[in-house]
Amino acid sequence: MMFNTDKCEVLRITLNKKNVICADYRPTIHCRALRLVSSAKYLGVTIDSKLTFNEHINNFTDKANSTRAFVARNTRKCPTSIKSTAYKSFVRPQLEYASTAWSPHTRCNIDKIESVQRRAARSVLNDWSRPNTQTPAMKELHSYTIGSSSYMLQFLGWNSLEERRGHYSLVMMYIIVRVLVVIPTAPYLLPASYDTRGHSSKFLVPSTRVNAFRYIYFPATIMSWNSLPAHIIQSPSVECFKSRLAKFRLTPTSTGT
Repeated sequence: MMFNTDKCEVLRITLNKKNVICADYRPTIHCRALRLVSSAKYLGVTIDSKLTFNEHINNFTDKANSTRAFVARNTRKCPTSIKSTAYKSFVRPQLEYASTAWSPHTRCNIDKIESVQRRAARSVLNDWSRPNTQTPAMKELHSYTIGSSSYMLQFLGWNSLEERRGHYSLVMMYIIVRVLVVIPTAPYLLPASYDTRGHSSKFLVPSTRVNAFRYIYFPATIMSWNSLPAHIIQSPSVECFKSRLAKFRLTPTSTGT
């Protein structure tokens, strides 16, 4: 098997603009320097040099919007239940793939992802009208407020994608804590030494100075994990944990920028 240097790249992840390590990475085979890039795709996730995941979010939201339009064209004569199932099967997985790794904290990126689902809800219900245009006759025909995407989501029973990502992160934390996946806990999960109200499985939240680290998986998820009630943490199985967590509402952690 020949070593293909054209398919290998170097990505430096750093917030330091002054003391950047500048070194050529030359493999021993062919002696060609690897190309330096500002972002690269790894296992389907585009990672950038500052861990903002802006490029990744732009890429998959564009792709999901294209898929949503394709599904809408081919299901426009189908019942609402079929349209909803098609969205959940073909569009939503694109919006949630590997979300525990790239889950955004800025309101701009959160709204960009949510907008795909809001358009999907309008497409499923075939309602592209503006809010507050509901007439008395419309009120008798519809069980939701015409033109309001928020009411459409409630009518369809779709939780926000932000809330779903938070649940996925906590489920993964449960799996890690219960050693159901081969991820070492020692470097990341340190038991809290202080005695507080709530459950006894709390962890220390790592101290951070920049948002790139404050809102990555472990620091962000530990804060949510520590706020969970004891009966959820003590769930005997993953399915039980998911069931109990579904009834608990998480607090958003967006920065508003």
